[in-house]
Amino acid sequence: MSVPGLLDHQRQAVDWIRSKKRGLLGDPPGLGKTRVAIEAFDAPDKRVLVVAPALVLTGGTWSDELARWAQYPESFTTAPYSMLNARNGSSPNFGTKKNPKYRLRDEYKGHWDAVVVDEAHYTKGRKTSWTWAVQQLAKNSEYFLEMTGTPVPNWAHEIFTLLQAVFPERAKPGADLGSYWRWVQRWFVVLPNFQARSEHAKQIGGLLACSDECKQLPAWDPCEHYLEFVDANLGDRFLRRRREDCLDLPEVTTQTVQTPMGRDQKRIYKEFKQDFLAEVDGQEVITWTTGARSVALDRVTVSDWLVQDPETRSAIPRGGKFDQLRLDLESRDRPTVVFAHYRDTVEACAAVARDLGAKVGVVHGGVGRAKSGEVVKSFKRGEIDVLVGSLETMAEGLQLTEADVLIMVEVSYKPSRNEQARMRVDRMGQTRPVTVREYITPGTVDERKRALLEQKTDEQLRLMSARDFAEII
Repeated sequence: MSVPGLLDHQRQAVDWIRSKKRGLLGDPPGLGKTRVAIEAFDAPDKRVLVVAPALVLTGGTWSDELARWAQYPESFTTAPYSMLNARNGSSPNFGTKKNPKYRLRDEYKGHWDAVVVDEAHYTKGRKTSWTWAVQQLAKNSEYFLEMTGTPVPNWAHEIFTLLQAVFPERAKPGADLGSYWRWVQRWFVVLPNFQARSEHAKQIGGLLACSDECKQLPAWDPCEHYLEFVDANLGDRFLRRRREDCLDLPEVTTQTVQTPMGRDQKRIYKEFKQDFLAEVDGQEVITWTTGARSVALDRVTVSDWLVQDPETRSAIPRGGKFDQLRLDLESRDRPTVVFAHYRDTVEACAAVARDLGAKVGVVHGGVGRAKSGEVVKSFKRGEIDVLVGSLETMAEGLQLTEADVLIMVEVSYKPSRNEQARMRVDRMGQTRPVTVREYITPGTVDERKRALLEQKTDEQLRLMSARDFAEII
């Protein structure tokens, strides 16, 4: 049946959902997965539960889409992951059948005609309370739909919990998804983890079939072995299409903006670089996304203002990328989105925008869910000129097509997160050409890691040797 207002790829997805009943819709951001789910289950006699991250709900993504497209919005109930459970006493035996630490809240118990799990990669953790809750919901629903543009955000084996929810009959003891480690050993390289305290600890590597050539492919261009792995585990319960095959969006221009370091910035960067090399040289492995020195190097590439004494530095952020941000925002008369990786960079960018007289909204992990949601809604209503957010908080689930310029002051160490962030603006509903301005500090880790991000997957970047990191700083 032809549905007015749906694009061809959306009609295909609706038909697929209704025919398969249980599946994983892995379309990239911006293809209208929310609209597809609404159309698939919009009926007066259905009881539909939508589970999503709190900011996606408080920011109005689902409420806006339901108000726009649903004929029977009262059929839909929304719930954030964090509110699915209530604590059940003080038992440490989480997840056991006899005495679980958590239980489903009363309002989510019972049979659901359909359960929609938005940003389903949130359920990758095998021991999180919301993963357990989603799996219980999956068992008690006729239709079950997982949706995520990043089915495998970090490690390929993290798809295990998503598979269990789609195929509860295969998650029973003795079945192929009944044992995590049996399934892992079937598909992945498993080696002893000599860094762990336990002599029995194991480290999971890549797919058994993958070669060194496979490891060089970027995350958005998976190798044939990965596609075989997905097909063998999900089969026709997985649907993913390419954006370029489905949409004819306004042109996107990506501009690389060089932000050279000043004299003091260069001096401090050199000092931090020397300290880093002296401190870690010889260590076998470091986690470079959280290492103290790597964070300090990142901060200096933005501006030495970030590492100056708060008691003596200027009240308004200056230098480096902050000066470039000031120039760009001064010429803007339309809504603008600014992304940064670290929280203090987000706050500093907001201070620059406020100093220009702009109406500014800030979203990061320390703002709080309810307030963050109100900030996003205010931006959509045109009450905010500049929305500044952290990549970790805002890269997923939000529709920010009110803006036609996105400024990336920093990037994440996860290639998929950077791509997701760009698609907050470049997506269905965008009517203007989009400009993405990426600030890069030449001659530093900021510049060299961009090339690395283009070549590596999220999985490969999580751990790097000290020697590897030394080569890019």
